[in-house]
Amino acid sequence: MAGTLERARAAVNASPELRLWAERGRSLLYGPPHDAPLRHSEVSPWRPPAAPQKRIWQTVLATISGLLGGLIIAASAPVWRLAPPSWRITLPGVPHPGTTAQSTVLFLIGLVLLAAGWLGLVHRAGREGSTKKRLVMVGLIIAIWAVPVSLGPPLLSNDVYSYAAQGEMASRGVDPSSIGPVGIGTGPFGGVGRNDWVTMADPVWRASPAPYGPVAVATSQAVVTAAGHDPATSIWLYRLVVIGGVAMAGVGIVLIASRSRVNPAVALALGLGNPIVILHLIGGVHNDALMFGFLALGLAAAQRDRKKTALALLAAATAVKLPAAVGLVYLGWTWPGQLATFRKRMITTTAVLGVAVAGIALACVAVGLGPGWITALKSTGKVNDTYSPTTKLGFSISEILGAVGIHVDGAMLAGGVRMLGLAATALLGLVMMLRSPRIGVVRATAVMLVAYVLLGPVIWPWYLPAGLALLAATGLGRWKPSYMVLVVAVSWAVWPTSVMSIQGLGGGYQHLRGLGVVLVVCGLIWAAQRFSTRWERRLQRALDELPAPPDAEPVATTSA
Repeated sequence: MAGTLERARAAVNASPELRLWAERGRSLLYGPPHDAPLRHSEVSPWRPPAAPQKRIWQTVLATISGLLGGLIIAASAPVWRLAPPSWRITLPGVPHPGTTAQSTVLFLIGLVLLAAGWLGLVHRAGREGSTKKRLVMVGLIIAIWAVPVSLGPPLLSNDVYSYAAQGEMASRGVDPSSIGPVGIGTGPFGGVGRNDWVTMADPVWRASPAPYGPVAVATSQAVVTAAGHDPATSIWLYRLVVIGGVAMAGVGIVLIASRSRVNPAVALALGLGNPIVILHLIGGVHNDALMFGFLALGLAAAQRDRKKTALALLAAATAVKLPAAVGLVYLGWTWPGQLATFRKRMITTTAVLGVAVAGIALACVAVGLGPGWITALKSTGKVNDTYSPTTKLGFSISEILGAVGIHVDGAMLAGGVRMLGLAATALLGLVMMLRSPRIGVVRATAVMLVAYVLLGPVIWPWYLPAGLALLAATGLGRWKPSYMVLVVAVSWAVWPTSVMSIQGLGGGYQHLRGLGVVLVVCGLIWAAQRFSTRWERRLQRALDELPAPPDAEPVATTSA
């Protein structure tokens, strides 16, 4: 070992470039001269810092790539055939609308460009420069990417038309949690032959009660009222609500990352600059963004021991969509501190949930919303063409048995596997509850939000941004490659063919093929993690051979 170190020192002294690498390697292992340790993602000991001109071009190329990707998708996306006529962004030479094949090809090209831009943004967010400058850069680039998708039609989902119809129902005094948009009636708006509030909603959800809480319904009502009860204008105004929700989430993510000793610029790039947020959350105009915003701010408040503020914000998030209630559970469990007894934790958890339920109930009364929105969540399970592993596994078993002459009801098998998935989610929730005083309410909530979706009966991409962003804000560590592969894979799960997933493009054994796609994604995630682990080991072995400064103590490093 002594001989190896001597050879390393001789090589370092012989080359100025190697000396620079050695100094950066020392900083990575032993920390910089000041007190705060460097983040692993901020320093690369294998190359000197890029020249300012090169750094600028890297940032510009990443920005242009993401902007072009979003622009191509927004300009070529098909419009919901029952949507009210409205203006949309167009590009010369890009069909609008084109054929299914044209829209699919252009969507794939745009998604590749957007994903490449995101990878470049994450890379640049962890490079040299002050934290403030990097935060401004990342926020500005995300805002630029959000512009084209906000000017196109609602992307990859028709849910926003249901939001608008539910807002119209509430404005007329009809409870959206008791009946679907069919409860409005069929009065035409704007002339003969044009769609009305009922027909613009997706037929799948026209008769389904709203699974959204009083904050979501009140927001929809306010949007419809501000739009003068015009459906097309309501859709445009709802985009502003979604953008506001994403902005709230961005503030929360930065606050959480700063307190978690994670590079906030990298956390923001990973959590909000990814294709799921840009295409599905913003482009798709989903009220999940509003839940995300309240949830992130509430968890940031909880992290700073502002518990009453956290309670109010998390209750507001739950009053948008019920899954946010997991944050309330962990807030109550961690409320008395790390050394509290089990009995004390049960009391505080019950109290937190009681206060939240009371507040949400009062909001329901004020909005005119009944309790049906809580039980309406079960209606989302009637969709079977998403890439839910539990659903795919159940139906795939049925298809395999059917191929050998054994006919079993696929829905029954899928229902059984779905119940197993929910049971596994509940068990994981209990484990996270017991660990939450140690790992923190943010981390526990993030894990559960992701697990609830991945093990649940239905997976839509816009279900995942909140949990994934919170994980990034608390630190991904060595799991960053898996995270990035998962995000890119999920962003591909829905193509521009109404709300059908890619597997619905025809042919037999659709669920078995869908399960194959899930397994391929799992293999890619494993391969990315394996490659990253091996690379880290090689890096550590090389750094071990660098000379350490005398009397230095190793410093633990963290990464986003």
